[in-house]
Amino acid sequence: MEIVNTVLQQMSSLNKPQRRFILVLLPLLMCLRGRVNFRNLSRYSDYHEKTFSRWYRRDFDFTEFNRLSLLPLNEDTAVTLIAATDCSFIPKSGRHTEGLGKYYSGGTGRAEKGLEISTLAVVNVTENTAYHLSTRQTMDRPEREQSRVDGYLHHLQQDRASRYSRMLCMEDRRKGGVSC
Repeated sequence: MEIVNTVLQQMSSLNKPQRRFILVLLPLLMCLRGRVNFRNLSRYSDYHEKTFSRWYRRDFDFTEFNRLSLLPLNEDTAVTLIAATDCSFIPKSGRHTEGLGKYYSGGTGRAEKGLEISTLAVVNVTENTAYHLSTRQTMDRPEREQSRVDGYLHHLQQDRASRYSRMLCMEDRRKGGVSC
């Protein structure tokens, strides 16, 4: 928990009560098995379920938290880092879900109705380990607005993937492998 406390101290957007809450919440999430809801969280902590509900309504910049957690890794010159991104399909029925559209599903090998998320990670090639940086929902936009590729590029730029590496690897569906 030392590294979490250090990272939270570096986050200027947090006030002390939110920092204390996150220091209780993160180990609690790692320890709980099964369903994680406010009632179960309150059973294993000193906070009431209404307190969890109130704190969950507040914004917390997980991308900044992850970025600050990876800073010591970025400073190590003996480590080779690359940025990697991958998209995942989530099947979803209905008509009123934001971002609902036709996306490629690797499981069926064709485009299907559902949602898609784009995940960005930093890969330590030396130790064969990947560290999650951020995840964004891919929005299905009309042809007039930005394309999906533009959305992926915006995700990379917004989360500053170039800070970690000049090389980016992505899944290549046409070749059935990874392209860097």
